[in-house]
Amino acid sequence: MIIRFYCFLAVMLNILIYFVLGSLITGRLKKLRFSATLSLITGFFLYYVLFELLCIPMTLSFRPLHFLSRIWAGVLILLLIISIVMNHRKWAVLYGESRAFVRSHPYFCLFSLLLLITELIIIIGCYQFTLDAAFYVGTANTCLTTDSLNIYNPYTGMWQDHFEMRYFFANYAVNDAVMCFLTGLHPLVWTKTVMEAVVIILVNTVIYRMGCALFKGDTGKTGVFMLFTVYLSFFYSTIYTAQEFFITRTYEGKTLIGSLVIPLILLVYIKLLKDPGYPFYWWLLFLMSVGSLVLSNSASMIFPAALGIFMLSLFLIKKDIRILVKTALVVLPCLLSVLSYVLYVKGYFVIRTMPG
Repeated sequence: MIIRFYCFLAVMLNILIYFVLGSLITGRLKKLRFSATLSLITGFFLYYVLFELLCIPMTLSFRPLHFLSRIWAGVLILLLIISIVMNHRKWAVLYGESRAFVRSHPYFCLFSLLLLITELIIIIGCYQFTLDAAFYVGTANTCLTTDSLNIYNPYTGMWQDHFEMRYFFANYAVNDAVMCFLTGLHPLVWTKTVMEAVVIILVNTVIYRMGCALFKGDTGKTGVFMLFTVYLSFFYSTIYTAQEFFITRTYEGKTLIGSLVIPLILLVYIKLLKDPGYPFYWWLLFLMSVGSLVLSNSASMIFPAALGIFMLSLFLIKKDIRILVKTALVVLPCLLSVLSYVLYVKGYFVIRTMPG
């Protein structure tokens, strides 16, 4: 029971951190109303982009995990304080608006909460084990117990003489190790309970915003949309769908690509149909491009392909060449990741795990 309470606090801590970080960006927007859900989504990707900017230099300089963890904690605390100073008045207004929304739509809010709780209970409670799933738990546990960053093989525990470029930028599991160090939770508990719950909440947030965008804020239609989306997640789960990852491999980075990033690309596309030149959505796509690489190396190919499909459609509708130029700039980090991996596989370079 105590562990469950700690897990609940850890989930709330993650959500709070994403929201507060996201407010640094969404709180500066002029044309968009300040939104808790948009702040949460933006903050999630901003969090992993910032973590990557700190983790890569630490990895290349062979710093221990505990050093990265303490520096990251300091950076987070500083950013959170800055966000509190800059946005506390907006949060006060948002709190009042949220209370008014709950009062005016009590049945929708209750329905959404029950739907979320149902997903949390079923998905977290089901048995999950795959070789890929073991990689995420193993990486977090190996980094934590060896106090190192991606130097030991998570499957065997053996020292690796060079960094595997397939996983070099995908530091999602390293962040799990950092958070385990800071919170004291075991990697198995953090990955299979805390991060599962966080992923489920984030995916439902995107589903909610997509319903609002499609049905122009009609809570009744949005509720039906959310219900059928969850229904498909549970009853259309095969090896060929993102639902299989969402239900049975929730805490894996690939799950976030299939169940969060791709639907979010669709949501941004819907917004860009109305205003293709609005800068925020293009910056959000860029955050997603870099942040997705941290979640899973598969994003280096999936993200450009998915974004390209939607943006080509947008270009054909709007007849604006700037859409293709911006798309190329957005996917550039993914393309550079692919290039680095190809050069590594072909033997053009290697990054050793020890200096010299």
